[in-house]
Formats: sequence, structure tokens, C-alpha cells
Amino acid sequence: MWSVDPWQIALAVALDLVLGDPLGWPHLTRGFGFLISIFEKQLAKSCGRTVLAGALLWLVVCWGGLGILAILHHYSWGLGRWLLEVFVIYQCIAAMDLQRHAVRVLRPLREKRLEEARQELSAIVGRDTAHLDESEISRATIESVAESACDAFVAPLFWTVFLGAPGALIYRATNTLDSMVGHRTPEHEKIGKWSARADDVLSFVPARLVALMSALVFGISRWNQIAADAVKHKSPNAGWGEAACAYALNLRLGGDNTYGGELHRGEVFHASAPKPLADDITRCLRWHWAITIFSTLLFCSIKIWL
Repeated sequence: MWSVDPWQIALAVALDLVLGDPLGWPHLTRGFGFLISIFEKQLAKSCGRTVLAGALLWLVVCWGGLGILAILHHYSWGLGRWLLEVFVIYQCIAAMDLQRHAVRVLRPLREKRLEEARQELSAIVGRDTAHLDESEISRATIESVAESACDAFVAPLFWTVFLGAPGALIYRATNTLDSMVGHRTPEHEKIGKWSARADDVLSFVPARLVALMSALVFGISRWNQIAADAVKHKSPNAGWGEAACAYALNLRLGGDNTYGGELHRGEVFHASAPKPLADDITRCLRWHWAITIFSTLLFCSIKIWL
């Protein structure tokens, strides 16, 4: 019922490359964000900010999205149903938006307008950006692209292959929940735990696929070093994209960051490499598109054979 064909995946990717996320258009991520903001408050009032409330929040948001999709799927047919699935997959990936966010930082950075670059960077990272120099702005941008290669593209397509459009929808809902409530703060420590763990589970294989694809394209001989560095990261998944990108581009990534004025010590990836500069963001975007193309071909090929 929910199986997709390779042409649907290819068309969804093509739509993302051509359209990205046009401002003003309805979008699944914003829809999920709206649901989360409403139900988080309601469940926190009725159940407290507990793990149970967080589990119910995940169920309500995911099953609410699936329910709407099921109704639309039931009342559509033929080409309309086929295009509905394409539209859902397209809205669950964001390769072009990732490029656009990085370029917004890169343009002022190249012209040494650091304050503007810091402002643009603050839209895509959680760390404090007010006092970052060129190298640290470049590092933060590259790390954001490297980590998001999984979340924004590879993971939703991975689940599309095995679960169809509902797989992409569940992943996008879970990832949005994690970004909104999956924080280790007094407010979200318990209520966000279920969403954070669900995101870890759903991203586990795709994150390692990103690293493997990077190694296959840029040098499989570095795989052992990538794997050794990736597992040092506090997150079970985020380190794989960052370590893979560090070794592919021969850059030093990771290290200390400041959040809300508080210093957080972080692991370093490829410690012997030089620190990144503005032009390395361009190289990182080439890496991003190599992963995008490789994974699209891989997933389309899998669907041909399944």
C-alpha cells in the first residue's frame, strides 16, 4: 500500500533541488512545529513534564500526521495518489535549504563582514556566535552541514525506501520533535527524552551510511579513523557526519563551544588537520552534494531491486 517507486524518489529530490523550501508555502515541518507547540503545553498541564507526557506527545504528533496522510491517501487515486506521496517525500528532505543556509553565512564571511556572518550563522546553530572569528564561523557552518546531511536528506530517504511516504513522515516528525523538545534542560529533560531517543534510533543506520558513503567517495582508507573519532561524540549519531567530513576535506572539526555563556568541551575530529576557513565552506558544500547524489542513486537502485 505504501511502497514507493524509484521515480517518486527521483522526482521528490528534483523538486527539492529546484524549489527548496519557498517562503510562504505550507510545509510539513512548520505544521509539525505548530502541533508540537500546542500539544506540549496541553500534555505538560495534564501529565506534568514527564517521560510519559513526552511519549504521548511523540505518539500524538506522529500518528496525527500519519492519520491525515492516510485520509488523503484513501480519497486519492491513480496519478493523484502517486503525486501525493512524491509531495510528502519532497517536504521531508532539505538538501537545497542546507545549501542556502550555508551560502548565507559564506557570502558575508568572504567579504569580512563578520557581524553579518555571525547573525546568519545563529539561524542554523545553537552555539553562541557573537564573538566567533572567521575560522570558528567556518567550523560551525561546516559542522552544521556535516551533521545535517543525515537529518535533512539521507535519513528521511532511507525510511522512505523501507516504509514509503509514512516512513519519511515519521522521521521528519520525530526529528522536529527532537529539535524542539529534545534538550537537556530542566524544562525538557524528561518530556523530550522519548523524542530524543526515538530520533537516535531512527538516525542510527543513516548516520553511519553518510560516513560510509563519504569514505567510499573520498577515500575508504580513512574509515578506521572516521569510526574511531565518530564514537567519541556525545551524540550516538552526530559524530559520524562530522568525522567523515573532517577526513574527506582534511580539516580539523569539533572542539569547544559556548551555549548560553556556558563553555562545553567537545571532542576534536582529525586533530592533526588545519582549522577551516571561509573557502572550506565551499568545499564542504561539494561534499554535501556528493553525499546527496550518491545516496539518491543508492536508494533509487535499492527500490529497483526490492
